[in-house]
Amino acid sequence: MTTTLFTFVKQTLNKLSNVGIYPDMPYVESRYTKLINILNWIGMCCMFTYVIINFTNERYFLCFLNLLNVCDAATVLLLNKSRKYLSARLVMVGSRLVIYTIAGLYFHNGGEYFLVALLITTSLMFDTKWIRFLLCSLIFVACAAVILFPQPPLLGSPVPKEQAFLNMIVGILLIIGVVTYFKSIQRSYQLEVEKQRQALFSLNKDKEKMFSILAHDIRSPMATLENLLQLFHQDLLTENERVETVGLLKNQVSQLGSVIDNLLRWSVRGMQGIQTLPVVFFLQPLFGEILQFFDLLIRQKQLTIHIQIPERVALVADYDQIAVILRNLLSNAVKFSKVGGRITISAIEKGDLIHIIIKDEGMGMDDSRLNMLFTSSQFSSRGTAGERGFGIGLILCAEFTRLNGGSISVESRPHKGSTFTVSLPKGEI
Repeated sequence: MTTTLFTFVKQTLNKLSNVGIYPDMPYVESRYTKLINILNWIGMCCMFTYVIINFTNERYFLCFLNLLNVCDAATVLLLNKSRKYLSARLVMVGSRLVIYTIAGLYFHNGGEYFLVALLITTSLMFDTKWIRFLLCSLIFVACAAVILFPQPPLLGSPVPKEQAFLNMIVGILLIIGVVTYFKSIQRSYQLEVEKQRQALFSLNKDKEKMFSILAHDIRSPMATLENLLQLFHQDLLTENERVETVGLLKNQVSQLGSVIDNLLRWSVRGMQGIQTLPVVFFLQPLFGEILQFFDLLIRQKQLTIHIQIPERVALVADYDQIAVILRNLLSNAVKFSKVGGRITISAIEKGDLIHIIIKDEGMGMDDSRLNMLFTSSQFSSRGTAGERGFGIGLILCAEFTRLNGGSISVESRPHKGSTFTVSLPKGEI
């Protein structure tokens, strides 16, 4: 029962303080409006209490001023609700400037403290310079008049010193509250700016990764096409070899076009940052597509490819990101394999994971190179046929594997080859 009551009170207070605030409203503007709402709800309650006190003590004109204060607070809230924010602020400042000045001059009730609170609020709340300067000047003059030129009590008896002292305390608390609230607005705004800066930095990093993927996946087939065209240019092919090479060129260009389409589709999807969209798909057809992409390089190096992937093995992951991972790992296996070497591709199901293993018998790596593989420490290396690489692809492989809830590991020895193992969630079809 107590929890329910607390929740109800909290929701009610939140609703009252957010009058006129809508979701698409600028952050700082919404905070200013919320402050004005809070001040006016508090002011209505306090001034209504003063209406009763002053009426009881036969200070009818001061009671009338307090009642005007209640009415202007209600008007400000209605204007905020109608989204007439500037009008609401002008009404609030203008009416209270008059009310507090008259009350301070003729009733000596500590109105100067309320005028100081109003001065601080006005200086912080208005963005237009000439409006801020004009209103602050008027409030300053009114405050000075109340302090330096108090008038005789022509409109009613002065308030007791106790009430004036209480008004002074309330005015000081208002000043402290307003300054504290504006400091919290500034701090929250700075945090929001920093959050956006971090998001922009992350987005830029994602763009860099996408460009790296495009460059990495296009460079290899372009190099192959360049080699084939060089053979044509030097007229080193027989007629039969020309016919076969033309077929290879056609297939290579077709595969390159398909890869570019996939990469562009993937990069457009990631225009707001790299997004991982898991789907369930069979692994074997994906490897079939990737192997076609490296068909010419495999022939040139006379490599033997052993595929041990059951037909029903499926993954639940982002298809395009897994394609990037496997294409990079197979590219490295081909690049660092010796002529006539063997590459083994297998998939093993263990529990909820599928372990994809790509093993070559090529150059291998020492411990120092292994420790640098999945870090930002880029290094240049050349394959067995002089192919160049910088290790960027493996950094992307590690990140995409992590984004898909998996892991990647490697075992390698110099001149004994390397074995990469990618573990990814198993899918059910």
